[in-house]
Amino acid sequence: MSNKKKSMLNLRRLHKTQERMHKHLLLMALLLATATKAFAVLPADTVFYDHYPFIRFIDSRDDASLVRLSDEVFLEEAGKLVFRVNRYDVFTNDSLLQELENVIIPQINRDSLRLCRMVVRGAASPEGPVPNNRMLGRRRVEALASFLRARLNVPVDEKNFTTEAVTEDYSLLLAMMRRAADPDLAIVQQLCDRHLPRYEYTLLKRSLQRVQGGALWQRLLKEYFPELRAARVVLFFEKPAAPVVEEVPAVQDTIATPKPMTLIPEPAVPFVIEIPRREFLSVKTNLLFDFAYVPGYNRWCPIPNIAIEYYPLRGHFTYGFSFDCPWWQHYDEHKYFQIRNYQFETRYYWRSGNIDRRTPGEGAAFRGFYISAYAHVGLFGICFNADNGWEGEALGGGIGVGYVLPLSRNGHWRMEFAAQAGILYSGYDPYQFENPVNPNYRDGLYYYKWTGRAADFRERQYRFTWFGPTRVAVTISYDLLYRRWKKKGVSFRNKEYVVEMSGGNEK
Repeated sequence: MSNKKKSMLNLRRLHKTQERMHKHLLLMALLLATATKAFAVLPADTVFYDHYPFIRFIDSRDDASLVRLSDEVFLEEAGKLVFRVNRYDVFTNDSLLQELENVIIPQINRDSLRLCRMVVRGAASPEGPVPNNRMLGRRRVEALASFLRARLNVPVDEKNFTTEAVTEDYSLLLAMMRRAADPDLAIVQQLCDRHLPRYEYTLLKRSLQRVQGGALWQRLLKEYFPELRAARVVLFFEKPAAPVVEEVPAVQDTIATPKPMTLIPEPAVPFVIEIPRREFLSVKTNLLFDFAYVPGYNRWCPIPNIAIEYYPLRGHFTYGFSFDCPWWQHYDEHKYFQIRNYQFETRYYWRSGNIDRRTPGEGAAFRGFYISAYAHVGLFGICFNADNGWEGEALGGGIGVGYVLPLSRNGHWRMEFAAQAGILYSGYDPYQFENPVNPNYRDGLYYYKWTGRAADFRERQYRFTWFGPTRVAVTISYDLLYRRWKKKGVSFRNKEYVVEMSGGNEK
């Protein structure tokens, strides 16, 4: 082949190569323009956030504090963290927490989104006591809120940070039943409408427990209550301004449009919470003293007695005082049984009575085994016949052991079993009827048994010391006074009623 033909062949090959390169460049430019048009709506990848309904965007002109979600929308779209019964601690292997920590929050931080508002709503299921449910709802909210706060780079403005610790979330229960088209929705709705407007919060729960012989309550307990033991969150971010891009030939837009946000004003509804009060002071009596038989006196001789016990809010110690006061006298038979005994006691219960561990309304805070220390003083006048009588004063002290057994479900009635041992020291004088110096002299008076000179007589010349058992008790006690919650002081009522507003924010 001649050199001229070879040159022409190489030139054709070069032209074809240039044409192919030009086509590739045009195709790449078209693809780049299409991609820019498709994904330049927001600086952040909105397609990514569309997978998480609890992440929402609002206009920068909107006031985030005015945003309200209906119960149905909140239930449908909020991120949910479910807790175990009576627990408020979070487990980082939870699916929501794993996704927040490893996927969602890192993307939010990379996109530098401005967080306008965070709504966290927590609750407890209704089967527990109200004070415990209040505590659970509050701490579940705090647990989820703390998790989010610790991981977001840009903190939310505190005025728009909203937590709703709902004690028993009946509104969310109704929303769940509506979503499930539950056949018993009308019954539950009717009971809520009947009791809540009249502030009969506790009666609502009792009414639900009586419907269908308890079958409805058991079904709610199984099907719905686990979903109420949760904290839910919705995050509101400011929608960034879309960047200006050059017009490109129309390309089919494949971006999913975010669902419109339903904002419904949610009015606050008042309702009444029944809060059991913590016991402050109990009153008690020793049944063995109340039905006492006194040898030598030869008859039933009840010993009137009363005791009180003060219960602190924390710790293991309680403090008590007792007073015994038999004052029996039968002058014609020369029988007297008259005692005034004052005893102070402190107890140490094995079981702590800390208020954060012993929820009011769930039984006595202080119960079970205890040990005690006591001290007492008293005076006495005892006579069994005309020739044998004693009067004097006594004091002593010692230790004891006992057990407190609740008799009622709320623990306000209790039975106590106790024994004490220690030392008793007494100074006394014996006395008799009629004159011991001249038995023939009858004046109907009592005399000390003293035959020496009257000028030498001194009171309490005799001493008596006892070391051993000093008291046995089978005591019944009742809580007489209770601590107020909303204001200082005590009351005879073991519960109080607090009006709260549903849907209100707890800051």
